[in-house]
Amino acid sequence: MQKDNQTSQSGLIVSYFGNSVAVEAEDGQIFQCYLHRNQELPVVGDKVTWTLERGEQGIITTILPRHSLLVRGGPHGQTKPLAANVDLIMIVMAPPPIFSSYLVDRYLAAAELQHISPMLVLNKKDLLQEAALDEAKKALAVYADIGCPVVLTSIYMKDTIQTLADMIKQKTAVLVGPSGVGKSSLITALGSEAAIRIGDVSTKGAGKHTTTATRLYHLPQGGYLIDSPGVREFNLWSINKQEIFQCFREFQPFLHQCQFRDCDHMSEPGCVVQAAVADGKIHAERYASYQTFMKQAKNDKKKSHT
Repeated sequence: MQKDNQTSQSGLIVSYFGNSVAVEAEDGQIFQCYLHRNQELPVVGDKVTWTLERGEQGIITTILPRHSLLVRGGPHGQTKPLAANVDLIMIVMAPPPIFSSYLVDRYLAAAELQHISPMLVLNKKDLLQEAALDEAKKALAVYADIGCPVVLTSIYMKDTIQTLADMIKQKTAVLVGPSGVGKSSLITALGSEAAIRIGDVSTKGAGKHTTTATRLYHLPQGGYLIDSPGVREFNLWSINKQEIFQCFREFQPFLHQCQFRDCDHMSEPGCVVQAAVADGKIHAERYASYQTFMKQAKNDKKKSHT
């Protein structure tokens, strides 16, 4: 369907090219769109209004309100937007030696601070023998106990992929995790044939860009997957003590019960959080990550004053 010039239309950002973006129109066509000078840069997942100008090139006019924004931490404490309107952060891990509780906890912390629901996916289940599978389930139980959905998957076990597909149905999800955990394979298994492919479906100016670093995939059962190197490798930025408290949801019932108002819950006498760890009410693995976070925050604070 031919678009009328200068008519404002709704669209969805499905790819990012650096100085332009690809917008999916309501009828499914993909248009390459540019920004006005000094305009805020939209990210994949943004809903926008745009107009068709300059022949077949579009112009973004408005970024519509976002209900969430996923950002990545930088080396100097700054953050960079990565994806918008995300409902779910899928933390993908693989069996040891790749599995890292500390890395999982960093991803969970970022999810908590950005108010985006997390999910933990242990991929490559087929590599686990019975004893190793039992150990993996024990490690994952730490996260299930704090309310984080957990699923074990393998691209060779269709029932596990279907379970995952059902859990993310009608949601906008991003995949994060270290190299070697099978994120690309999961995207394929979940239905990448339904992906938006710039150049294959575009007829209006975006066809010159056949590859892109960031991409939104349509899921066959409804919903989207957002994937890019920046999203996959996003990391937790420098955070302060109060933010660290927010990152550990299971600490919340105990935080204000200590005898010292400024308790760091590290080595102070009469600390209720430490007592909860000793009593098994807080998992020792999570508390170890908390201690590492606090030490890092103190080091960052020292560096900032030097």
